[in-house]
Amino acid sequence: MDRQEEIARLEEKLMRLKVEHRALDRRLEELEAQVSLTTEEQLEEARLKKEKLRKKDEMAIVEAKIRKLREDQS
Repeated sequence: MDRQEEIARLEEKLMRLKVEHRALDRRLEELEAQVSLTTEEQLEEARLKKEKLRKKDEMAIVEAKIRKLREDQS
């Protein structure tokens, strides 16, 4: 795989991660809008927050890889 193909693959992965991150954010907003949460919803909220942070970390890693590949091209 050449550098351009690798960049394209990483950009596609980054877009997918952003979509997933936004979906987690929307669900968290729904939960936070409720007056009170059931125990199940509280567990879901905690799980979603952790998953959202993992996605954010993964996005940062992918963005760094894309930057590195582009810098190496120059």
